[in-house]
Amino acid sequence: MRSSPLKLDQAAGLGGAGLRVVATASFTPRGPGYDPRARLRRRFVALRGGADAIVLGFAWRDRAVTVRVLALGECASEETDRALVTARRLAAVDDDPTEFMAMVRRHAVLGPLARRIDPRIASTPTVFESFMVAVVEQLVTVVEATASIRRLRSIAGERVPGAELRAAPTGRAVARVPMWQLHAIGVGSKRAVTLHEGALRADALERLRAEAPDVAVAKLQSLRGVGPWTANAVARSGLGWTDAVPVGDFHAPYTVTAALGGRDDLTRDDPKGADAAMLEVLEPFRPHRARVALLFERPPAATAGRRWRFPRVDPHRRAPWRY
Repeated sequence: MRSSPLKLDQAAGLGGAGLRVVATASFTPRGPGYDPRARLRRRFVALRGGADAIVLGFAWRDRAVTVRVLALGECASEETDRALVTARRLAAVDDDPTEFMAMVRRHAVLGPLARRIDPRIASTPTVFESFMVAVVEQLVTVVEATASIRRLRSIAGERVPGAELRAAPTGRAVARVPMWQLHAIGVGSKRAVTLHEGALRADALERLRAEAPDVAVAKLQSLRGVGPWTANAVARSGLGWTDAVPVGDFHAPYTVTAALGGRDDLTRDDPKGADAAMLEVLEPFRPHRARVALLFERPPAATAGRRWRFPRVDPHRRAPWRY
């Protein structure tokens, strides 16, 4: 695998930021088939903005991943240690898929996919970041959700001074965004209420890392507006749970069941039946069901043999406000 240089250049938007390197570490990923390109699309990730900004810079060569912790202003040793832990989660270097690879090695569909697509599961810097994304993605198209998340980051995420980077919004920052402004960026009333409630409980969400994953999923669903789909999405991308299942998803129950069970008779008129069929075909792959679903989401598996037509979204549409 080609190496990826780590340079603080103008192209990365960090040339004039005045960041200094406060720590450097190299990680050797566990297990076979590590592909940094599957998760390190952003070479620089802002963990915190403002006068005390902290940024992670990633590079790799062969199997080794190098990370530098860059700081502007004060950065205590405890903060540096937390930044390195976060870097390991983002790079998924501690997620070992060896058991899963052995499980699917002779599988006609999953075996070739797992050899081409790295099935490791990374996790976001904070659980609230994953929660925010999952809530905004509820009940709307990918196009609408992506636009709303981008706008929310721009109004609530803190910028790194002198750079183009912006840290993900904190719970405290999102809690201060008024309902009318959430509506204006395409987050409807129901989702906005759920988002605010999660923002006020951002510290409690972070403590879910210490819970067993199934307990964390149950606690997430105690929040108003959080169902199985959202809870499992947060468990996978926020907690790195390898057995989270995308029940209630608009696509997964049909694509996974068709690929693994050969069924093409499922209809969107019976979503519960589609979920049940998906759970049935995924059962043999516990505790790695999230990895199976992930293989069908990432290219080339997600696009094999298909010509995707993205939904048209009227720029004046107001429907997302109702959901």
